Amino acid sequence: MNKENQALFVDDEESIIDGIQRLFIKEHYGVAATIDIEHARKILNQENIKVVICDHRMPVMLGVKFLQEVKMNHPDVVRILFTGYADFPMVEEAINQGEIYRFISKPWKTTELLATVRQAIAHYDLVEENKGLFAETKRRQDELEISNKKLVDMYKLQREFTSTVSHELRTPLASIKIAIDLVCKRMAGEINHEQEEVLGRAQKSVEHLQRLVSDILDLTKIESGKMQMDFKIQGINEVIDEVVYAQQDVAKSRGLYLKAELDKDLSQVPFDKDRIIQVLNNLVSNAIKFTQHGGITIKTENKPANNHIIVNITDTGKGIAEQDFPKLFQKFQQLESAEKNEKGGTGLGLAICKEIILRHGGKIAVESTLGKGTTFSFVLPIQERRMPFRT
Repeated sequence: MNKENQALFVDDEESIIDGIQRLFIKEHYGVAATIDIEHARKILNQENIKVVICDHRMPVMLGVKFLQEVKMNHPDVVRILFTGYADFPMVEEAINQGEIYRFISKPWKTTELLATVRQAIAHYDLVEENKGLFAETKRRQDELEISNKKLVDMYKLQREFTSTVSHELRTPLASIKIAIDLVCKRMAGEINHEQEEVLGRAQKSVEHLQRLVSDILDLTKIESGKMQMDFKIQGINEVIDEVVYAQQDVAKSRGLYLKAELDKDLSQVPFDKDRIIQVLNNLVSNAIKFTQHGGITIKTENKPANNHIIVNITDTGKGIAEQDFPKLFQKFQQLESAEKNEKGGTGLGLAICKEIILRHGGKIAVESTLGKGTTFSFVLPIQERRMPFRT
């Protein structure tokens, strides 16, 4: 069975060449051997040689010069030099310049020569394997970058599309709502009870669509970094009092309490009042919707040592099942309402809350026990630490 030549020996002594061929006959790889530099060049060009072992004192060209040539024309081939003790200064220079991988002294030890060539072949194979792995990694990285760019472009296109459509829907929805209002108020003539009920349902649907359009536009602006925030250092307790006052009647109409337990020593923090009111209104409205008995408590805590304040909105409602946790803060995800098992809202409220809090340099979280209630918490930093927003 012919073995592929992987090592090439070049020496001007025929006896050494014969000895080399006998020495390596049991190796798993083939060995080519020649006394002629020109013949060696042809072998290198024609065969897949991994290692060249050349005697330094060749008659036509010194071994170091030949190995320099090999390095230039076949840079991946491992180069080894046969040399005598008198050539050590030259060998050291050749190693430093990278012309040779290592050297073998004459006369050589059989075990050393065999081991050196095996190591050189293994070194070549490892380098080639690493090059292949690098090339494959580079290819996959390029593919991933292309895929990521496509995803980013698609996301931008989708965001622009939803924003454009939402803007275009605003005017006709407003016109439809006005028209329904006029009919319901008998401005266009009398209507009967059945017609009024149908128009009432249409009116609620239009209002739902208007909220959806508004939420989509808000989320699109936040995600694209186009929503302007007016950050001022102020107290959040006063804002919570405003929200409690505004939502009190809604809670009472459902037989629920809505109260605030506010830390009087709460630090002032930088925040956009309108956007934090939006967050609080959303969380309180959700708590009211999912609570049948008891009520909702808004609590603040000062944590100056941790550079933040905490706002908790706790209800005594039905709680959230563990399998529903992944839905929270995701776009267009809704949990079933406690009342009549109906769905409500646009499915964007919590996603908007999360984005607003993130823009404030804070974070939002939830804890819930099924059948016992839910607490939504968000933290705001006392010392401003918002990072530049990136789309």
